[in-house]
Amino acid sequence: MKNIAVLLSTFAVTSAVHAAGDTYILNGGIYTKQNTWISEAGVAGVSDLYKDQKDSVVPIVNVGYQGDDFNIDFSGANYRVYGTDSDRVNIGVLLTSPGLAYDDDTSDFLKGMDDRDLSVDLGLNADFRLGNGVISTYFQHDVSGAYKGYLAGARYFDLYTIGKADLLSFAGVMLQSKDFVDYYFGVNPNEARVNRPAYTGDSSVAYELGYKLIYPLSENWNLTQSTQYTRLGSEVADSPIVDSANQWVVGAAVAYYF
Repeated sequence: MKNIAVLLSTFAVTSAVHAAGDTYILNGGIYTKQNTWISEAGVAGVSDLYKDQKDSVVPIVNVGYQGDDFNIDFSGANYRVYGTDSDRVNIGVLLTSPGLAYDDDTSDFLKGMDDRDLSVDLGLNADFRLGNGVISTYFQHDVSGAYKGYLAGARYFDLYTIGKADLLSFAGVMLQSKDFVDYYFGVNPNEARVNRPAYTGDSSVAYELGYKLIYPLSENWNLTQSTQYTRLGSEVADSPIVDSANQWVVGAAVAYYF
C-alpha cells in the first residue's frame, strides 16, 4: 500500500479565518464554500519514504461535506466544540489518521516485513487566530490498536488573497511518539536481513513547510495546487527502511462544489 501520510497531514488546520475569496480554515482543514458538498480529483508526485518504493505518482481523490461546525471527507471527520467564526480561540475534536501503512507491494525492500496497518486516531485541536494567521495545536492518539501511540504538534498558517486566488502558507513541527516510530519505521528481529538490520527507534520530531493555492475556475469549480516539504527527525531517518530524511509532495487537483 502506498504511503499517504504526507498527503493526509499536509493541510490540517483549524480556526475559522476567511480570505477575501471563498477559502476558510476550520476544524482541522482548509475548506472552500461553507455548507456544501465537494468532489475532488487530481494527482500528486511524492518522494520515496521507504527504500525502493514502487509508486512516485499517486491519485488524489476526495468526497465530503463542509458545514458550519462539522466536516467529513476521506481524511476523517471533525467537529468544532467551542468558538465561532469570529472568535480568536476555537477548539475541535477530530477522527483522523496519519495515513501510514505498507505491505509487500509497497517496496521490494520491505519483502519479509510484517504489514503495517492504517490507524484510526482520535484527537483534539486548540487554535488561536492572529489577524490572517492561525496558530494551530493538536494532539491525536491511536484508538484502533495499530501503533498505539500519539502524534502532537503545532502549525502556523497565513492566508492571503492574490487576485482571484487564495494562498495559504504554513510551517509546523510534529512530535512522533516512540510507539509510532517503532511501528512504522522499526525493524523487528524476525524481520532483519543482511541489508536490513533490526532497528528500534525513539520519539522523533519532524518539521513541515509548504503552501496551498486555490484558484476559482467558476462558481462551482476550483483548481488547487499544493506543495509540502517535510524534514524527518533522525530517529525516523536513521531507520534502515527509510529512503531519505527529506520528503516532498507536489500535487494539483480540480474540485467541484454542489
